[in-house]
Amino acid sequence: MANLKWLAAILVAVVITPVGAGGTQEPDAREQTLTLHFRSYYFDREKPVPPDSKASVWGGWIGYDSGWFHDRFKFALTGYTSQKIDAPLSQDGTLLLKPGQQSYSVLGEAYGSVKLWGTHQFSGGRQLVVQPEVNPQDNRQTPNTFEAYEFTGKVAGLEYYAGYVPKMKTRNSDKFLNMASVAGAPAGVSSDMWLGTLSYVPVKDLTLRLSSYHVEDILNSTYLDADWVTPLSGSWKFRLTGQYMFQGATGSNRLTGSDFDTWSGGLRAAFTNGPALLRLAYTQTGKGANYRTPYGTWAGFTTLVVSDFDRAGERAVMLEGSYDFKNLGLPGFAASGYAVFGSKAIDPTTGARASDKDEYNVTLDYRFNGANYPDWLKSLWLRGRVTRVDESFNSATTHTWDYRFIVNYEYPLKF
Repeated sequence: MANLKWLAAILVAVVITPVGAGGTQEPDAREQTLTLHFRSYYFDREKPVPPDSKASVWGGWIGYDSGWFHDRFKFALTGYTSQKIDAPLSQDGTLLLKPGQQSYSVLGEAYGSVKLWGTHQFSGGRQLVVQPEVNPQDNRQTPNTFEAYEFTGKVAGLEYYAGYVPKMKTRNSDKFLNMASVAGAPAGVSSDMWLGTLSYVPVKDLTLRLSSYHVEDILNSTYLDADWVTPLSGSWKFRLTGQYMFQGATGSNRLTGSDFDTWSGGLRAAFTNGPALLRLAYTQTGKGANYRTPYGTWAGFTTLVVSDFDRAGERAVMLEGSYDFKNLGLPGFAASGYAVFGSKAIDPTTGARASDKDEYNVTLDYRFNGANYPDWLKSLWLRGRVTRVDESFNSATTHTWDYRFIVNYEYPLKF
């Protein structure tokens, strides 16, 4: 309740402030939007040791955006749902449904935003947060959403994000929990998150970024990267990205009961030529602990469909390629694939060698965006994915197969 009172006070103070220098407002020419997003998802993971995980669901979300009132204030609401079609209770674990293969619905977004001093903006309430280590992780039926109060803007070329995040709804949940609980802290432990990100372009085609979050007595994590792109001969371009991140327990170490810290770093090189992409990446994680990713998709370059390759001591090499077939007379059709080889992982407690892990994936996408399709159909997107994970330990190898088929269709109504 205290957070809501704080938000209301800020909104009132801003709304009553005159918009223009003379204190007059422009006419309200806002455009409201109602977005209908349908998603169906089939997931089947065949594990080397039963039970497997399997479910098919339908659902998606309905969102309303009020548009900007006098170019100053707006609010938005989004309701999410995941409804089971076929979900055997004995094959739980897909993260498409709540535990126990239960359907769910939730008001995942309900926030207001105000524009402040030109390029600055404040938003408060349930909303998406898109930062390197705190993000929607939208790879199931519904995304992570957060109760967050954030300022964003740009000062002298420096983009900033500053946020206070007390609660989070994970991908397959209908409840918002405090950030300590989401990280896996014991029952009764509660803590909020402070989050900040800076991004700067010192010279053309070079972007530097620093992001950090702090959850008192639980976890602190800091992420840095640098991204540089340059043209090569003809239509070829080269992109080089480096990253480094480190994290550890904070304060009274209430997450695990003891202190820990670790780090991870990576380098990625990409070559593009129109619709073609070839990418190489390497990541390595420190031996102090497995890298924890409770608040979204891991930011490492080798985060994949099944595995993240962020175990203690793990080293991973990735080769990835993709192609968009529009130049070959097949608009909307694209294919991608990768192979990742992970090794040297250890048990951070004992130092004993852990399994080596390799992952292979093929993804096919078809979007109905060709010129011959009507406009209302062009947001339809079909995706099929097949992944295999080989895990080797003491001369024995096991195989995991992961199959997915996803349908997305979005229809915005503007009025």
